[in-house]
Amino acid sequence: MMKKVTILLAVYKPDMIFFEKLLRSLNDQTYANLFLNIRDDSADDSQYVKISKLVNELITNFEFQILKNEHNLGSNKTFEQLTLESNGDYFAYCDQDDIWNKDKLAKLVKKIEEENAEMCYSDLSVINQDDFQIAASFTELKKRVVHVYGDDLFDYFLRRSSVTGCTMMVKATVAKKALPFPTEFMVHDQWLTLYSAAIGKIAYVAEPLIRYRIYEGNQIGAAILPDINSKAEYLQRRLLKERDKFLFLRKNDAFNPKQIEQINSNIEFIETRIQFFEQTNFNHSIKMFKEMKKDKQLILLEVFIGIMPKIIVKKLFDKLHNNKG
Repeated sequence: MMKKVTILLAVYKPDMIFFEKLLRSLNDQTYANLFLNIRDDSADDSQYVKISKLVNELITNFEFQILKNEHNLGSNKTFEQLTLESNGDYFAYCDQDDIWNKDKLAKLVKKIEEENAEMCYSDLSVINQDDFQIAASFTELKKRVVHVYGDDLFDYFLRRSSVTGCTMMVKATVAKKALPFPTEFMVHDQWLTLYSAAIGKIAYVAEPLIRYRIYEGNQIGAAILPDINSKAEYLQRRLLKERDKFLFLRKNDAFNPKQIEQINSNIEFIETRIQFFEQTNFNHSIKMFKEMKKDKQLILLEVFIGIMPKIIVKKLFDKLHNNKG
């Protein structure tokens, strides 16, 4: 029997031209057993009316439902609610601006079943507001992204993310066990990836299955460290926040003793970096260089941020924000 795929779509005051293109691409999916669950997070009755009208016009090949949040919850909490209330065998998470290849879901289902994986994801191409392709692969924009897959990837996904939520498909049972999402520390796709890696295998389709849209209203996909402009902000918003994340994860009873040990190792790694930023001296610099085997590029970046004058560091962050680094 063909497995049921439920598309989970969180919407917030969408650009209706982009939204129409997304809906058409969903309706054109070649996979036959689909359901679309939409939650409007706009908290605006007029938006809900426009969204509902367009969905009713364009989604004709499978069933759907449209619900609305009474108050704006944000994307993490909206996807959490969608996960809680949805049914099916697989969940495919969906953003409001992209265009899906018509065989996206068919290829993800085929791969996740071939690999008996908990989760499957793909590469993506990147388009701008005019549908012009600006990158054939996400890795052209994100140089540190490596699309890893297979078994025993928990330690990798503790600190890195190679999965973009709009490309992923997760077993529904796995996604529901991952509830609630730790929204204070991780976005939904990071958490679902880490949780899936903790219990089983991650599969990957090595081709772009969606056209991921980056434009003025959606720069998060391209910018690097967009909310950081100084050494002090890097310490507060990156390092201390990362330590809080690991301390939270260490308390989670979903992880086995080996995984707790890996979390503890990462706490030690982050503590060394925090000490360097709080007191940048010779001894702490030596400790930093001893950590280079864990992530050479990261350590070199952080040493640069730690020792360079403020004006030079500001120029570095400006360059990273423009994704030229």
